[in-house]
Amino acid sequence: MNAVTSETLSPEAIETTRAEVRRIIAEEGIAQTEIARQADIAYGTFTPWMTNKYAGDSAKIAVKVTRWLETRRERARTLAVLPAAPGFVMTSTAASFMETLAFSQATPDFGVIVGGAGVGKTTTIEEYQRRASNVTIVTGEPCHSSPNNMLTAIATEMGIAERRSNMISGAIVARLRGASALLVIDEAQHLDSKALDQLRTIHDKAKCGVVVAGNESVFARLQGDARTAQFAQLYSRVGARTVQSQSRPKDICALILAWGIDGESDEGKLLKVIARKPGALRGMTKAIRYASMIANGAGEPLACRHIKQAWAQLSSLPLDDAA
Repeated sequence: MNAVTSETLSPEAIETTRAEVRRIIAEEGIAQTEIARQADIAYGTFTPWMTNKYAGDSAKIAVKVTRWLETRRERARTLAVLPAAPGFVMTSTAASFMETLAFSQATPDFGVIVGGAGVGKTTTIEEYQRRASNVTIVTGEPCHSSPNNMLTAIATEMGIAERRSNMISGAIVARLRGASALLVIDEAQHLDSKALDQLRTIHDKAKCGVVVAGNESVFARLQGDARTAQFAQLYSRVGARTVQSQSRPKDICALILAWGIDGESDEGKLLKVIARKPGALRGMTKAIRYASMIANGAGEPLACRHIKQAWAQLSSLPLDDAA
């Protein structure tokens, strides 16, 4: 990108910038509020600037808008050489996750999904939400470890305004009760035992499906805490569980094929090696996208050298292969 400063922008250039923004608004329907947000300009400043009525340093605002336009162009150039990603692929692991989600919502029951990084937990959960009705997904974070913080995150996702700690659980239960709902906590390894027990309370009172999904430590903690009397109530409520620590070989093959790559080609075999590294299918997908961008930018078909170059940029792990 060329460096742009207020000193290098003439009044004519500033007006040309405004005209370009007007064209984008007309063609794409993007709101001025969104443009201002993306360009890091106060909306109250951006609107008078667009009509040439801004009383401040117009060139200074024009610099920010110019940089926003150039960022859009750069993003468009990058996306132009990226391959179209396949839609959701129903791998055998995804089907197992789907069954746990569907069973937990229908019965309703308490479900657990455990999987290693990159096996497709989050992708499947999001796809289930697109297909089913009344599904709420909350992604756990370290700051959600306590019951109160977790409840606040759930309430925010559900659009519940209640924030009093002694009332928020009841508001969530009232929203879920009798609605054939499913509450999913992804990345549940961030929740402590009390927060998990709070989910049991929501499940019991609302009579709704609840699923916790996360890495191997989630189930390990459930099993370990189940030895204590106060936590046995939660462990005994787990009615459906799916544990998949690594991507299955047929999952890897299905995803490679969905990208239009022959799994038995040299490129396909190399991608299978990557899929067995930490990051699994997610890492392989990133490598395909990056390698395809490199290949398309060079006007060449995807080859092993592009995949190796992409992997070198994405990971410090060695890529031991025979391709």
